[in-house]
Amino acid sequence: MTNQIFLSSTLEKTLSRIGEAPSSAAGADKIILAHIKSSRRDCLKILSGFENNLDLLEHSLTETQNVIALLEEAGGQTIRARNMAEEKDGLEKYRDKISECAEWYQRTLSRLRELVSRAGESKDVNLLKGETLSIRFDVAGKSCLDTLGLDLTPEGLGIRDPDFTSLHSIQNSRIDIANGIDLAVTLKNMISSDIATIKTRREFCEITMSYLTQAQDHLSSPTASASDQAALLPLIEACQDFNAEESMAFETQSVQLETLKIQ
Repeated sequence: MTNQIFLSSTLEKTLSRIGEAPSSAAGADKIILAHIKSSRRDCLKILSGFENNLDLLEHSLTETQNVIALLEEAGGQTIRARNMAEEKDGLEKYRDKISECAEWYQRTLSRLRELVSRAGESKDVNLLKGETLSIRFDVAGKSCLDTLGLDLTPEGLGIRDPDFTSLHSIQNSRIDIANGIDLAVTLKNMISSDIATIKTRREFCEITMSYLTQAQDHLSSPTASASDQAALLPLIEACQDFNAEESMAFETQSVQLETLKIQ
């Protein structure tokens, strides 16, 4: 007669994924408890990384919005100069004012360079200079999210030095600014999307941590019994999903998150 405890198929599958085979109810409890402690440590490491990465992403988002504001300011000068140049003999009639627009435009581009450079101060990654932020979803780094930056300097955006001596060249500057705004908006949208993804993953991790803590406290108490294993199965499965080699799709994370919330 075997001395191994009877395990449900789900629990047996879960324990096999952990890589352990208990020979008693107490042994099963110890294996599950050890796995819970390990998962809690992993969650804490990932949560710490999430906070740092979210801080960087939110900072980059704010600075990208500032870039867009500067580009719009420069674009306003091209429109002002164009409107004056379109009038009959406008280039000659408004030469001084058009020259002022060109100088303002140039100063705005200088401010843009400074802003992009400052965006990386005290940060490991400067997304506004085209660098990449890699966000780990597991401690092994097998599942991660890469936020690809864009170079938002005037040179990186392909903005030429201003030439407001003709209607055609003024129009070229206006087009350069419009293209630059499109690229900056693209970066803003990518950062916003990745922030939403990380916040969902963080919430999933925080709720998992809460259940892991409750489970650890319960299994460590003198009143814990073998029947408690069944109640922990959904949580153990969630931990396995969290530590899987492949990242869960955004929709799957959300579904798992809602499942944990109602348990």
